[in-house]
Amino acid sequence: MKKSLIALAVAAALPVAAQAGTTISGSVEAEYTLGSNLAPALDTALSIASTEVLTNGMTATAKMNMFAEADVDGTISLSGDFGTVTAGSAASSATASDADDTSENILGVAYSGTMAGLAVNAAMGTWDHDSDAAVATAVQDYVTYGATYDFNGLAVAASSTNKTTGGTAVTTVSGSYAFGDLTVTAAKDSDDANAVLTAAYATTMDALAVSISATSADAWDVSATYTLGGIAITATDDEAAGGADLSASYTSGAMTLTVDSDSDIDVAYDMGNADLAISRDSDAD
Repeated sequence: MKKSLIALAVAAALPVAAQAGTTISGSVEAEYTLGSNLAPALDTALSIASTEVLTNGMTATAKMNMFAEADVDGTISLSGDFGTVTAGSAASSATASDADDTSENILGVAYSGTMAGLAVNAAMGTWDHDSDAAVATAVQDYVTYGATYDFNGLAVAASSTNKTTGGTAVTTVSGSYAFGDLTVTAAKDSDDANAVLTAAYATTMDALAVSISATSADAWDVSATYTLGGIAITATDDEAAGGADLSASYTSGAMTLTVDSDSDIDVAYDMGNADLAISRDSDAD
């Protein structure tokens, strides 16, 4: 049986402190659920970042995130005309080394750069995917590299990724071409028998924004948003939804009210360094 969950969340952003190229920022979020013992669920985060321009013109950057859900992670990087070299436990965000879930714990080194229209990337290291039932050992080696070339709207890309120790790399080749608002893409993976053709169309006509995509693998989705003043009405549907999802939002000053076809309601109020949100979840147990 469905029950309604009404939650009150207060998120406060800690003041940003900057000193000699170093920035410290963070947030604290407390969520109260009505009908419970009102003990708040706390979520905190703290980030430290430092950037220094070296005498040779290159830029050195160090970042560290603490108290977040994904434990402590951090990176160091060096950027210049040659591109960017990144090392640490969050290199996945720049290398897409784990195509399934980039939030997993990844430790490695990565390179990305662009030369005469050719964008290249490479990364290697280890990653931890406890939730992957197909991987017997949690910690696995990974190696990935690829390149993309864009020529007057025609983009050609190739990549190779091996995410398991001693496993077989998956090679992907793709090409895409943009005809104004329409983009057509063809892609082939070495572990798939057939190539997948995708067509995507997106346009905005005055207050109406529409996006449609479909693939040769029978996947499709459509989205339309109509905006009138502070009111926005959105309809979405795809091959798995079994019917359109509708939502409407109204924004007035610092307050935003959102209602969807499942009777979920969200009210958010921006108070500068703090945000106040009240939610009703009709699917909550």
